[in-house]
Amino acid sequence: MKPDNFFDDISILLNRGIKYDLLRMYKAADLIHKPHTKYKTIHVAGTNGKGSTSSYIESVLRIAGFKTGMFTSPYINSPEEQFQINGKIISEENLNSVYGDIKNIINELNLSFFEASALIAFEIFQRAGVDYAVIETGMGGRLDATNIIIPEVSVITKLAMDHSEFLGDSLLKIAGEKLGIVKASIPLIMLDPVDSQIRELAINKCKELGCEITFVDPCDNARDNSFSWNDMSFIPGMKGRHQKENALLALNALGKIGSFNYDVLYRGINSCSLPGRFQIASADCKCFVVDAAHNPDAASVLYDTLETEFPFKKILFVVGILKDKDMEGIIKVLAKKAEAIYFTKPDTDRAAEPEQLYEIGRLKFNVESFLAEDITEALSLAIENANEKEDIICVTGSFYMVKEALSFINQLY
Repeated sequence: MKPDNFFDDISILLNRGIKYDLLRMYKAADLIHKPHTKYKTIHVAGTNGKGSTSSYIESVLRIAGFKTGMFTSPYINSPEEQFQINGKIISEENLNSVYGDIKNIINELNLSFFEASALIAFEIFQRAGVDYAVIETGMGGRLDATNIIIPEVSVITKLAMDHSEFLGDSLLKIAGEKLGIVKASIPLIMLDPVDSQIRELAINKCKELGCEITFVDPCDNARDNSFSWNDMSFIPGMKGRHQKENALLALNALGKIGSFNYDVLYRGINSCSLPGRFQIASADCKCFVVDAAHNPDAASVLYDTLETEFPFKKILFVVGILKDKDMEGIIKVLAKKAEAIYFTKPDTDRAAEPEQLYEIGRLKFNVESFLAEDITEALSLAIENANEKEDIICVTGSFYMVKEALSFINQLY
């Protein structure tokens, strides 16, 4: 008999769609003896910056000597990337071993892909004997599959419009869903929202549940990547003003867990990296930036970081966006910085057609636009048209684009 393989069954799990409630997760976790209760957790929600903030927290805890687990999504190359032990992606064998043991429960309860992934993560971390697991929500908060945990501290990163069909058609409604991760007496660290109504909502929620709330001030537009916290100086391992905010969120969360010396904190923040977050690569005498910006707010952050890191360079964008995203909002931001945009589509049924993106870029924002059937053609055209040492080729629009771009660039080495 062929052994169970999580990768083989992904399409089956994905076809179950998005299931936005917690009943199945509670039942599934009960059936495997509540693995998520056997170690300490940190819960991270938000629209943008969840992965980076989670990584900073995990990095510091690991360097401090704790055995760590981290569950993030989506993955870029392979499903096991979602699950890390002590900063390392687990093996395919480890993933399939756990999946095989709980596959019947996953199928009996008809769990979705994300629900199954979260359940597998909880079990993997228990078997590994982790001290702390950093758990990133998938999409929302209140009804997210990860929200069965009782963490040591909850974190909410930057809020923006995304997944409106599930989370609500206003930033206030989305904030309400994200604040659903707040638990009684558990401290909350939150990036201070611009909207006073959202701030008041967070304060009232924490007051109602008896939680201490700490707001982290958004960072200014200073080009210097360093920042201070509690009279200590830090330089994030990832580039961009937003990474200072993510690192500050992480440090404040860590401050609620325990006391860490400066060397541990500095090394944890400074050494942290994450694929697809303003990732710079050089190949074939060209400079590439790969970033998973998939909503207008993330595109604005990408714009700011390009301005800071490459202020006098021309930027050629290679862009593919999913059809359920704010295509016009993303392209509007990128068009301000674009020398040209090469519109294409990643290899997924969820991708918007390049012709639709081309019409937006060309007609609405008057940016020089090109069409390409796939990312290989788009990148080949951009490489052909880029000045050898002066221009930057930036690939963005979705995590699917990141995956395909990195594969293409790696072949150029």
